Amino acid sequence: MAASLAAIDLGASQGTAVLALLERANVPPLPAFYALLYNYVAGVQGLFSTRVRDILAEVERGNGAVGERLYAEFVEPYENKEAVERAVERITARLQTLDVLLTESARASAEQSASLQHAGKHFSAQTLDVTLLRDLIQRLEVTNGGMRKANAALSRELKDAQTELNQTKLDILKTREDTLRDPLTGLSNRGGLDSALNRVIQQQSDNRRPMCCGVVDIDHFKLLNDRYGHQVGDDVLRIVSRAILASAREGDVIGRPGGDEFLIVFPDTDLAMAHLVAERIRGSIVESDLRSVLGNGILGGITASIGVAPLRQGDSITHLVDRADRALFEAKRQGRNRVIVDTDRAA
Repeated sequence: MAASLAAIDLGASQGTAVLALLERANVPPLPAFYALLYNYVAGVQGLFSTRVRDILAEVERGNGAVGERLYAEFVEPYENKEAVERAVERITARLQTLDVLLTESARASAEQSASLQHAGKHFSAQTLDVTLLRDLIQRLEVTNGGMRKANAALSRELKDAQTELNQTKLDILKTREDTLRDPLTGLSNRGGLDSALNRVIQQQSDNRRPMCCGVVDIDHFKLLNDRYGHQVGDDVLRIVSRAILASAREGDVIGRPGGDEFLIVFPDTDLAMAHLVAERIRGSIVESDLRSVLGNGILGGITASIGVAPLRQGDSITHLVDRADRALFEAKRQGRNRVIVDTDRAA
């Protein structure tokens, strides 16, 4: 049987391993795919890594094309071609204007040079014709004025171009930030969480500070969605996200990786304090006023289950979130609407 797509031989260089994986999985070697799979084979354990492994395993069983699945989940949601296309259009138009002005400036400079050269020939004569001298001076004034005008226009255009390029850079940076946010709730999406988790875990590990992660799941959300429709479900997700934001602390990282699940990172927080904050979040969700969404007497409220796990020495993002997920599963098993913490002391 052929070697597993999800199991990569790292005996060679990581770059070679990635190229081999791309070839075996029949995925085009585009930069986005290469970067994603490079992190995968390098062991960067982000929120993406487990899903990448699952997709590779599913494809091995004949359940779809790797490239299409990877693109749909990890590339397309974080692309915003409109901003880049607008930037290219603006820059192209500006370059075309600059090209015209540069040509005009070069023409004016050439005319000035020709006038100076012509005048130089007459100034070298033993006798000077006053009328001719007056004419030469007038020509020099005209060509000099044309050159100053062309250079001034070019200078203004260069200044405007620099201003526009700076604004374009800010627009693209904002677009990149927007692609890391969930459009429904405004919270960090999976990509934003992955970036934040990597940064926070590194900081906490370097400083040897405690940190915890919480996974929040709305109880019976699928039944609510099926009964009242996706519009009501979206409204509930917004209300729950506001409840989490209102009851979390400044500095906590909050995101929605997908569906009805929310993820919270508690920096500089031990398990006992994270448990208290999670209980406050759970209570805030229970107390959320859903009458504006569901009407009086409908459902009567919404609850959520929360699993919390502390960062252990040597933890990757995947290990940390997996333990919080297991605690969440236990909260569901025990009846929902509760917080369960991971107390497993194993590293």
